Amino acid sequence: MKGRIVGLNCGYYSVASDDGVIFKVKARGAFRKTSLKPVVGDIVELDDIYFVINMVYPRSSYLKRPVISNLSQMLIVESLVEPEFSYLLTFKYLTYANLNNIKAKIILTKSDKYNNEEKIKEIIDVFNKVDVAVYVVSNKTKDGLEEVKKLFKNEVTCLIGQTGVGKSSLINSIDPEFNRNIGEYSQALGRGKHETKEVILLPYEGGYIADTPGFSSLDLELYKEEIAQYFPGFSSRFTECYFSNCLHISEKKCKIKETIEKGELSPIAYECYLKLSNEAIYKNQRYEQ
Repeated sequence: MKGRIVGLNCGYYSVASDDGVIFKVKARGAFRKTSLKPVVGDIVELDDIYFVINMVYPRSSYLKRPVISNLSQMLIVESLVEPEFSYLLTFKYLTYANLNNIKAKIILTKSDKYNNEEKIKEIIDVFNKVDVAVYVVSNKTKDGLEEVKKLFKNEVTCLIGQTGVGKSSLINSIDPEFNRNIGEYSQALGRGKHETKEVILLPYEGGYIADTPGFSSLDLELYKEEIAQYFPGFSSRFTECYFSNCLHISEKKCKIKETIEKGELSPIAYECYLKLSNEAIYKNQRYEQ
């Protein structure tokens, strides 16, 4: 019998069959001897007699953090306040999505607590220039919610973002029956309090919504050369640079820098790129160009 892993708790996998029945099962011990371990999102084969996971089908995508597979899209959830919106962290998430070949969009929450329309327009413009759509919502007033709901139809979607940005609140606004525990933002700590402890897939409109634990930082663990390729807006342009190993910093005839000078990419995006590049190490020995 074929099914999808929709949850994992205390060593037991929740597997949803095609007709929606949930089975609580274990994985065969043979998985302990391999590098492949079943994770949430996996399409698996269940033994019809002993109801254990026999096999994991090939994955279309896989994330190491949060650990989840077979996503069709990533929605990066960032709040405008509490915690304050971060360009750098958002570009990190987008680079992470590009690395894993997963399409991504951005959702800005808590618009009811924010009245700086010019800043919102700036954020939308910065990401539209790298072909990333931005949606603005309020989980409290429901503004923008109907448009966001349409994004989930027939998709396996991962919500990713810091603790306290409103991922679980957004899920509850989409369908109150989900009843996800909601964390609070701590003024004293300057960050959200963890409520979601595990990755779980929630069925919705022919697809699934993944609620995931929030985290305040994301280590890309990429080389400079990889960031130069996967940074948003660079993937479609980096091959046009004069040098094949161009890092878009001091090299001559750099297509990326030309694009920024023309205003086709935002200087804000480039500043974030430089910060990410500075944090990374070289994969190959470099020579002056």
